[in-house]
Amino acid sequence: MTKWQYTTAQFVTRGLGNESGAGDLESALNQLGAEGWELVSSTVYHNVEAEQDVLLLCFKRPAPPASTAQPS
Repeated sequence: MTKWQYTTAQFVTRGLGNESGAGDLESALNQLGAEGWELVSSTVYHNVEAEQDVLLLCFKRPAPPASTAQPS
């Protein structure tokens, strides 16, 4: 059975249709993909205190195999 690792990333959105942050997001996604992370969900929520919308991304990748070495 496959075991998984999970991580999240958050990005402040700069408004719909405004691509000023798209390059930063794309670079971050490419870096996570190169590290083996797969995007499994995304959502946008409004941070009331900061008065900004935030894109929350969840990623997974297979967990490394458990070590079979005995502690010394």
